[in-house]
Amino acid sequence: MAGHPLNPEAGSTPVPDDPREVAAALRAGELSLELTPYYGFRYGERGRRFTRSDSAFLVTLATHPRPVVERQILWLAGLLSNRGMPSVLLEHHLRVLHRVLCRAIPRRAASYDRLTEAAGLLLEARRAHLPDEACRALSRSFVREAGLPPTRLALGTGWLLAGAVADEGSGIRSAVSSLASWFTDPELFPPRFVSAVQSTVAEARAVVRRGPARR
Repeated sequence: MAGHPLNPEAGSTPVPDDPREVAAALRAGELSLELTPYYGFRYGERGRRFTRSDSAFLVTLATHPRPVVERQILWLAGLLSNRGMPSVLLEHHLRVLHRVLCRAIPRRAASYDRLTEAAGLLLEARRAHLPDEACRALSRSFVREAGLPPTRLALGTGWLLAGAVADEGSGIRSAVSSLASWFTDPELFPPRFVSAVQSTVAEARAVVRRGPARR
């Protein structure tokens, strides 16, 4: 039995038949890796391989009915978030993938819209627990407490923490622990950074507990 063409560890994960879609999936994966350095910092080359195979798998969903797509996306979002990748990352990748696919094969754009619809599903699930303004405030608070300049990387770390707490609110039980365990490793990060991670998670959880009526 032949192995997976993009990632030997991906088993029988589906891949598109159209080589243009495979190329688009790989390009979108590279763009997402560039936009989110966290992937490389934490998961290295193995993360790159799974980005390739997961991105190709997502393309294959575009041919399925919306309920099937949503079910698969929610399953994958839970799987990834429990492994340290909050669903906000999948949400962003779906949007990148959609843009790249529509440029590569414009006549299939209506089919690829399934991907942005799925991204919207993840967005609304996150906003149900933490609205965008709350995430922005948490990101800024994290940067201040960590003593970092407000770069895209530093603010993005705050967004990841907020996104993990939102996932936890949606029932993804290990969303926070799987992310925070890395960001609080004293061998990787200084005490002030670790303290900022812990306080940001606590603050985000407090916002979620207050509920939408009191935000």
